[in-house]
Amino acid sequence: MVALTKQKIIFVVGPTASGKSAWALEQVKRTGGSIVNIDSVQFYQGLLIGSAAPTDEEKFQAKHYLYSYVKAPQEMTAGRYLTDFYNLLKTDIEFPLYVVGGTGFYIQALEKGMFDVEPIAEIHREAIENELAEGGSEKLFAELKLKDPQSKIHNNDHFRLVRAIEILRHTKKIPSQMKADQIENKNALKIPYIKVGFNFEKEIFARRVVARTKKIVSGGIIEETEVALRNGYESWAPLASVGYKETVEFLKQAHSQEWLRLAIEQSTMKLIKKQKTWFRRDDAILWSDHSPDTLGTLKQNLNSFLMRD
Repeated sequence: MVALTKQKIIFVVGPTASGKSAWALEQVKRTGGSIVNIDSVQFYQGLLIGSAAPTDEEKFQAKHYLYSYVKAPQEMTAGRYLTDFYNLLKTDIEFPLYVVGGTGFYIQALEKGMFDVEPIAEIHREAIENELAEGGSEKLFAELKLKDPQSKIHNNDHFRLVRAIEILRHTKKIPSQMKADQIENKNALKIPYIKVGFNFEKEIFARRVVARTKKIVSGGIIEETEVALRNGYESWAPLASVGYKETVEFLKQAHSQEWLRLAIEQSTMKLIKKQKTWFRRDDAILWSDHSPDTLGTLKQNLNSFLMRD
């Protein structure tokens, strides 16, 4: 087992179906430590299959935190996540922490901190992220400069750009005029960390998505969604996420299971493209495609980081 010198965090990032969770579990068994969720759907209780949440066997092999604990109709926000994460650090959690997920906004919120404003529904931020993924940053940047001419946010700083537009549209506050003691880096992450990521070519992702979709459709996503709808949670945020959104339509429109599988596959591939766009600009991520060479290099970098003073 690698000798540790102090608290360390490893962000394990990348698109859906890229093998993040399996790699993190392998490393915890090798180095010790804990796995912490930063996937925006795996927070929610009762949505295990469609979110590909850890199984009981996986939880037996390593400690997992911040999974399946937000009850309907409550909704997670990036601000609440930061609170829950830092409260977790006050416990006797075992380091290193492997923080695993593909929700780029939450990852950067933890890295950089956030303005202290009232909670904003996740659906609003996701809509802005979709605008960014589909149309680039130029239009959003122009909106920011029009409404907040004093802003110092760069066109390529997608995290702060999305956050600023979110604040402008849904709180009517001007980010550049907010108090100095509310600047984002006030609650930025102080614990040493690295970021590792997993990625594939489109063709490989397509094969993995087909297998993943078949597994969740046969494994119980339909039944999970039926329970949520029966309990009156159709407007619950996670039911608008990829997989559940299509299953809601499948149930309401009486589509075939073949339609459902194809719909989830198509939406998942669009999500992967969006996630790739988000992570591509982050030069600090150490990427691997799961080939022996890149995995070997990644292991060496991880070992060096964990043993560093």
